[in-house]
Amino acid sequence: MVTARGELDLAAAGQLWERLEPLLQPGALVVFDGTELTFLDSSGLRILLQAHKRAESDGAVFRIVAPQPAVQRVLDLAGADKYLRLRADVAGALAG
Repeated sequence: MVTARGELDLAAAGQLWERLEPLLQPGALVVFDGTELTFLDSSGLRILLQAHKRAESDGAVFRIVAPQPAVQRVLDLAGADKYLRLRADVAGALAG
């Protein structure tokens, strides 16, 4: 599981990708805990979509837990909620 706190913006996006990429192996379940994420910009959104795409192509599963309302709004406006596997809590993300 990877947890992010605060803002997922241009300054943090590269660091997040460095943490996520090695985990996206065939058969892996990777959970991104966004419960403490307060801001998401386009570079952060790109990383989440990139992780989703990599997981699908490599036979892994990538799920996102409980984005805050401001973050959920960005996902909704971008239409990303149609592609990303969002869950209400960590237990739900781990269970499926």
